[in-house]
Amino acid sequence: MKFVQTLFAAVVVALAFSACGEKKQEKDIIAKKPVVKAPASPVRMQDSSFSDAVDWLGKQYSFSIVRTADTGLPVVVDDAGGKYYDNKIAVNVKRPDGTVFFDKTFTKDDFSSQVSGDYLKKSALLGVVFDHVDGDNLVFAASVGAPDALSDDYVPLLLTVSRMGAVSISKDMRLDGEMEE
Repeated sequence: MKFVQTLFAAVVVALAFSACGEKKQEKDIIAKKPVVKAPASPVRMQDSSFSDAVDWLGKQYSFSIVRTADTGLPVVVDDAGGKYYDNKIAVNVKRPDGTVFFDKTFTKDDFSSQVSGDYLKKSALLGVVFDHVDGDNLVFAASVGAPDALSDDYVPLLLTVSRMGAVSISKDMRLDGEMEE
């Protein structure tokens, strides 16, 4: 039995000495580069709805702007491979008596006269907001651009509705914060 105890003590001492030995440290640190994966399913922008009133043609008109993701439109694939649903935006303007003056749902294809085809393929209709009254016209600001929420890549546009309900679209050439009078 004394032999087993001596053997056991020798093994414990050997392990203690080997654990205290200094290991050679390498200076190179090797780490795997994380791979950023694009989401498997398309991402949708948050739906939004806005309503307000505006003095136009001597009376108060009301308008609403509603943005929704449209799963029926082709999916947008950005330069990084991210997939996004495109949007449709409904603009509705009502006369003071509550009757509908203007009601149209826009997609990015409605802006194809001002935005190149290559840019349209990787972009989405981002938004439409009321901008100002210009004489007999209601002017809305619109944007088509990168659907990634972290991107600031977009084309600023103006969507003008005449007193007859005709729509014209042009690029917004104003500097940031500058208003037409």
